[in-house]
Amino acid sequence: MKITIKEIAIDAGVSISTVSRVISDSSKISESTKEKVRESIKKLNYKPNIMARGLVKKKSGVLGVIMPEEAIKLFSSPFFIEIMQGISLKAKERDYYIMYDFCKNEKEEYESTKKLVESGFVDGICLMSTRKEDKSIEFLKELKFPFVIIGEPENKDGVLWVDNDNLKATYEAVKKILFPSIKRLEKSKIFFVGGDKKLTMTNNRIDGFQSASNELGLESEIFLGNDFSREEGYRLAKEIFKLENPKNFIISEDNLLKGFLEYLEEKKNYDVNIVSFNKTNLKESWREKVYLVDIKPEKLGIEAVDILIDYIEDKSENSSRVVNIEL
Repeated sequence: MKITIKEIAIDAGVSISTVSRVISDSSKISESTKEKVRESIKKLNYKPNIMARGLVKKKSGVLGVIMPEEAIKLFSSPFFIEIMQGISLKAKERDYYIMYDFCKNEKEEYESTKKLVESGFVDGICLMSTRKEDKSIEFLKELKFPFVIIGEPENKDGVLWVDNDNLKATYEAVKKILFPSIKRLEKSKIFFVGGDKKLTMTNNRIDGFQSASNELGLESEIFLGNDFSREEGYRLAKEIFKLENPKNFIISEDNLLKGFLEYLEEKKNYDVNIVSFNKTNLKESWREKVYLVDIKPEKLGIEAVDILIDYIEDKSENSSRVVNIEL
């Protein structure tokens, strides 16, 4: 038989409304009564219904996570998987549930955000990416609905967000990792290989790349794909290697890297220096040629959930956290 709050009330010798107030941790109930009710809950192994608890608390205890187009394409990459792991672990720790919504394009992300907010099922929203003129962000800001972004927004006013310092990380990757190798080679030109330029992350990494290249006096060139897929990595490699034997690369994401390396393997070209972001499994033949920068995606997910729940529960004004990367 499924235990309800009626059975708890009878066992504890209190009213049903008192049990409800104990479950919602009302300050109007004495500690002795709370203890008595909690003992009955434990003895009868009662599991509060999440929707009923939401009605009492006027909160659902659920966070909505909007998974973007890139996440579907990148499930062969550890990036989004590790972010989801961080989100889920921290939500569980703080007694929240997660509702993931997978979207195929920018328009679907906006529609999903709207539906989740209007449904009343979620207390807050986590957006997994940010673009220029992002409609989802403007919608949430206008409603003053709690949300957090994993990614640095174009306009930070009134926005909770968490991100790596992508500009600094790319700048230091060029200076500290790639440049020492370049000095030993005849070829000093450096290439940036990236994905969708509508994404803030791509633009920040380009800025870091250009800043370091200019400071070091390196000739540089930028190649951008339509997305972050392996196919685009392969296509961009084919395009770049029409040039005269390029050697030095910053590659913005590990699926692009995989496609890039596929092309090089076909051509049996291992004479390159590459820095890429995220963690991925490399063949033995590439381990000395490719330096992988760990951008700590799990930590991004953990920090995002902490920021959002702090705001929902305490209206905390701590609006951003930057996860620093040690190179």
